[in-house]
Amino acid sequence: MKFFFISFWLLMLSVLSSVFQPAYAHYACDVDLQYGVVVSDNQLRVLKKYQTMYQINHQQQLFVGGQWLKLSPAQAELVQEYSEGLHALVPQVTLLATIGIDLATDTVQQMYESLVGSDHDSYERLNLAIDKIKDRVRKKFRYARSNYYIGPSSANLVEEFEDDDLGLPISTTLTTSAGAILTSLGTMDSDKLVIDQQAMDNINQQLARYALKTGVDGPPLQSTLAEKARWYCDYFARLDAIESKIQLTIPEMAQLNLIDVQSHKELDGVK
Repeated sequence: MKFFFISFWLLMLSVLSSVFQPAYAHYACDVDLQYGVVVSDNQLRVLKKYQTMYQINHQQQLFVGGQWLKLSPAQAELVQEYSEGLHALVPQVTLLATIGIDLATDTVQQMYESLVGSDHDSYERLNLAIDKIKDRVRKKFRYARSNYYIGPSSANLVEEFEDDDLGLPISTTLTTSAGAILTSLGTMDSDKLVIDQQAMDNINQQLARYALKTGVDGPPLQSTLAEKARWYCDYFARLDAIESKIQLTIPEMAQLNLIDVQSHKELDGVK
């Protein structure tokens, strides 16, 4: 039985790669968040578990460890640019993450059903594994009213599925970090995974509303989900550069690194 599942998942992964990887075969969004981050209308908080490491009120007032820091004009400008960027990025990436996991797992389910049928005894186990993954994503990318949260990056989901022949291959390919979600979307071939136009219009309207509200331009309105994901990954890299300047100029922030962008590779030259 174990040999069957290994052989089956090799087949499944080869089929999935034709949907998610031909357009940008070597693309990777190598973004990690070291802490959780939550934004609301006038506040940004960076959290380590339940402790607030620092927060920014009204885009300019910086509190580190509960202490308000008096900033120079140059420091305040950096903090404002950084805060405005995260206020724009966190809600939009939250939306893309929840959409992305549904697209990826729905594709797995459709392909599985087309190959073995919904009556196969493994189909229910597949659905249970997918439900666990969706639950993890929705815990890491959350929103309620005007509050949006992205949790820190963590290990793959191997621990949850280590005894599950169906769950393990999914857990190693669909992790819940921001970079992993953006990589999955960024490699998606939109010609092979057609999205309902009404659903796409709704996505575009929501993203445009976020951009208008924050005053920060987002990806082109009619861009594909893959193109949007790549735009957001690039924006993470820009905010990481601003964060580095903040760490150099504000001593209290020197050790508080939220965004970690190891690299943003483009090996095949396709934009």
